[in-house]
Amino acid sequence: MLTLGSCGVFLQKNGMKAFKLPQKIKDKDLNKYQYDFVYMSQLLEEGFPKLDSIFPKGEREKQKSFFLKQLNHPNTTNKDFLLQAQKYLGNVHNQHTNVNLKSTFEYYYPFKVFNSYGDLYLRNIERTQDSLLIGKKIISINGFPIKEVQKRLRQFSSSENEIGQLADLRWYYYYYKVDYLKEIKVISGHKDRLVIKFEDGTSAPLNAVNGSDWDLYSIKERPHPLTRSRKDIYSYHIFPEANFGYMQYLACYDRDEVLQGIGAYVKPWLQPVARAYVKRQFKKKKPSKRVAPYFNQKHPIFKDFVWEMVDSLNNSGVEHLIIDLRRNSGGQLNLGIELLYFLTDRKDVKGFKEYTYTSRMHQKYFPGDYREFMENQDKVPEYQLVLRSDGQDLFTKVKDSQSIFYIPPNRPIFKGKVYVLANYQTGSAAAMLATLFQDNQLATIIGTHVGNNPTGPTTFTPMKLPKTKAYFGMASSYQIRADESKGLLLEPDYWVEYTIDDLAKGRDPFLQKAMELIKQSGAQK
Repeated sequence: MLTLGSCGVFLQKNGMKAFKLPQKIKDKDLNKYQYDFVYMSQLLEEGFPKLDSIFPKGEREKQKSFFLKQLNHPNTTNKDFLLQAQKYLGNVHNQHTNVNLKSTFEYYYPFKVFNSYGDLYLRNIERTQDSLLIGKKIISINGFPIKEVQKRLRQFSSSENEIGQLADLRWYYYYYKVDYLKEIKVISGHKDRLVIKFEDGTSAPLNAVNGSDWDLYSIKERPHPLTRSRKDIYSYHIFPEANFGYMQYLACYDRDEVLQGIGAYVKPWLQPVARAYVKRQFKKKKPSKRVAPYFNQKHPIFKDFVWEMVDSLNNSGVEHLIIDLRRNSGGQLNLGIELLYFLTDRKDVKGFKEYTYTSRMHQKYFPGDYREFMENQDKVPEYQLVLRSDGQDLFTKVKDSQSIFYIPPNRPIFKGKVYVLANYQTGSAAAMLATLFQDNQLATIIGTHVGNNPTGPTTFTPMKLPKTKAYFGMASSYQIRADESKGLLLEPDYWVEYTIDDLAKGRDPFLQKAMELIKQSGAQK
């Protein structure tokens, strides 16, 4: 959010808060990759909530010892470090906990895949192969059943549930990168041929190619005219003749949240500079490409946008609203709560139980939490989960006239039916918003499991590793969903996924399901 042009590059390199371990690593015989691996593991020990229940200490020590041996040779590269670090962090399967280091993957197998309803299909393949293979169901790779290949590759994923992990495998080319396939022992090296076998008995033998030599048959995908991704991060359309409105919500940010976020993630001495720079961008006709995606120029304040949308919905007389969260990777939940406040007048809407994990790390990034604690007690217990909010009144902030999130009680309220489209790309704050809709029975959820499970470690806390300068982020707080009886996953009311045929024909099965429910509702009157 704050990597903004030339000033932003400076902020990214020098201005972002970065927690540093108070104790030094004493082993002088470690190379830089081993050093950072140990450092990363100690950061996890320092600040990840309920770590022992997810990744027991004995197993952590065992794996750390193994991975350090893997990194103990003079030819170790960024790529080697990334592979081992991903495998280690894969034990916590937390989308806020991951590592990123610029790495070169030279060789790939020239094909791409698509997941649909638990199965894997060929999406693209090199032009020396038969194009009729595209769309076929894959059952094995190099003799290994596809489920076994996926199981081995999923250890590299930070996603929190199976469908999200399977999506990671194709997004990050884990099926195609020689190094990942070698790491899971499906191949021994880039000279190995890879044989993909399909359900109908046909197969495709592939040789690895250099990363720049891709030449694939491509499916011509047709974006849906309504639900295609748009420029503005929030927008709406109303169709009175069809009795519904459609809101696309791509990121939980607006002008106020961008400015507020500077306090959490930028070093204190640089915060005035960062705020001044961002404010200048807001005033420009063409703001920096790094700022523009985080607010809507026509409606820089999200609650003003929602006010207009709900007024328009009510004036148009429509009775159904579809909210599309499928491409929303998150941001700030406060904006989602603002949206909910315009969709109900109920007094019993509950939020998450929110816990601060009282580590030194969390205190550095979020000192405000600790000021609140100290108002009520002399000392905050260290390394414990402390209840910050019981979630009994979700709308506390929007009803507080001193809060930047304040919304007057005379707001317009949409009292029709709401349908939320969500899937594994719905992450962080957007995933929590989808959960709030479901737990308070404010919407019908259409789609799949979301990117972040409703209960578990959360809150992205970024930093850099000292030797490799790898970016490392981890969860540093904990939450429990409002309706615990619904379990650890957000189970949609209607499970819907895309098929390859949907992509080629420009169909949106999520929207189709919503429209089907709207028609059924009309027929029941």
